[in-house]
Amino acid sequence: MRLHLHVEGGLALVCQRCLGELRHTLAIEHALVLARDAAELERLDADPDCDAIPVENRLDLIALIEDEVLLSLPLAAMHAEGECPA
Repeated sequence: MRLHLHVEGGLALVCQRCLGELRHTLAIEHALVLARDAAELERLDADPDCDAIPVENRLDLIALIEDEVLLSLPLAAMHAEGECPA
């Protein structure tokens, strides 16, 4: 089973240089393979081109989307050098 995740939007982050607003465009396109058990997950993880997650009984879709959004954010959000507002 496969799950295609597509999330896009805009966020207002805080610049770590000037503490001003930093606009960030969010664009996530991800295909995940849903593994039914540990054996299938282990088999799928052996393929470096495959992103697999375990789903035994139920998938918490909200938590999955939240995790993907958090993982896509920059580690330290900053304007480019010299682009902070005066």
